[in-house]
Amino acid sequence: MKKSLTVFLTATLVLGAFAQNSFNQQELQNIRNRVFNDPQFIERFVGSYAPLEALEPEFTEEEKLRLKEEVLTIIQGPQPILAVPALREMASVPNSSAQIDYLLGTILFQEGRVNEAIPAYEAAIRKFPNYRRAIKNLAILYVQSGRLDQALGPLSKSIELGDVSGLAYGILGVIYLEKEDFISAESAYRSAILFEPDKKEWKMGLLKTLMSQERYSDANSLLSTLLQEDPNNADLWKFQANNFLGLEKPLEAAKNLELVVRMGQANTDSLELLGNIYMNQQLYPLAHDVYQRVIQSGGAQFDTLFNSAAVLASVGSFTESLDLIERIRTRYGDQLSKENNLQLMTLEASSLRSTGDLDAAVEILQEVVLEDPTNGQALIELGLYFRTQYNNSDDVADAQKAISYFEQAANIDETAPDALVQHAQMLVSQRRYRDAVRLLKRAQELRYENYVEDFLQRVERAARQS
Repeated sequence: MKKSLTVFLTATLVLGAFAQNSFNQQELQNIRNRVFNDPQFIERFVGSYAPLEALEPEFTEEEKLRLKEEVLTIIQGPQPILAVPALREMASVPNSSAQIDYLLGTILFQEGRVNEAIPAYEAAIRKFPNYRRAIKNLAILYVQSGRLDQALGPLSKSIELGDVSGLAYGILGVIYLEKEDFISAESAYRSAILFEPDKKEWKMGLLKTLMSQERYSDANSLLSTLLQEDPNNADLWKFQANNFLGLEKPLEAAKNLELVVRMGQANTDSLELLGNIYMNQQLYPLAHDVYQRVIQSGGAQFDTLFNSAAVLASVGSFTESLDLIERIRTRYGDQLSKENNLQLMTLEASSLRSTGDLDAAVEILQEVVLEDPTNGQALIELGLYFRTQYNNSDDVADAQKAISYFEQAANIDETAPDALVQHAQMLVSQRRYRDAVRLLKRAQELRYENYVEDFLQRVERAARQS
């Protein structure tokens, strides 16, 4: 039973922390933000206000004259936004050039007014459907504002029209990545890297697509390259730690996380993951030390710490479990809910009983049951206490108390299977094999366990021989 509990809890702990440390929506948003805030991106986005010959619409003669007399000096000055009213007026003139709308949209983008820039680009494309720069810029603004479905068509069309560049393919990768079309995203990012091999954002996007496809070997090769280029980047070491878990190399992951700790860049999630790895590898003293640091970090979650203390107790590290319980109580103090406090008290009593401090254990358990008479785990612990007392003294009163507590716990759905097994073990010690078989069969009906089935078969043989 203890082995089964340990495997379940530690697997849950590691997987939970793995999910927390893997790429998430926030990391994707960070990639997107880095792209759109890059000065080189802004420079290329804005580009030249002049049209590209043979590819884009020309200004009319009237527009050229007015631009020269009224607008260009403003655009070239410190406040280009002041040119917007004049450009809006010019864009509203029948048969006005799409280039005016493009110019308006670009100035609005520069001023951070994305929601106003989008309609300007849309108007430019209506007037000139193959306006490549307007199509690409519109797609980029759609992505920036989270309108991915609308962005894909324009961006694909800009590439078809000849905008074959790292930026175009990179933004296409961002779209596919956030739509979770990882194969298409990988293809787009690889194309972007061919054009811009030094662009970190495209490599980070490619890394995400590889990890999302569980292609951990390929991801690890890319991570090694990225770490050679930027060895002081703690996030890359964390990503590689998660990747090592995917490769089923937990100790390699632990090395990475220890390095992050030495760099002073370990957050609560990183520490929890490190502790959970040590726990799963049965390196309990190391796990205990890490969980102490988790508590000291101030950002620890109660459930994670409680499960860690429970696992330590389940594998016999009772001293470490009790120490962690005390640190949890000090960390949370009056912030503990009644339910969490009772959980902690029950676990503490179980560890105390296992270390031989029976009086302290039973005192805590009786307090728990007084507060919550339906606390099945506390009832089982009290049954175990009185079963131990009975085994040491043969006092029938202790046996009756133990059975009473086991029966109460068996009436609670959550703890019924465990209570029935513990009761059956007591009956076996009294050579009441047939009664024990009945309880074990009922326990198996409620929740099948291999170890209980083995026990049941042995008890059935004893019953036949008695």
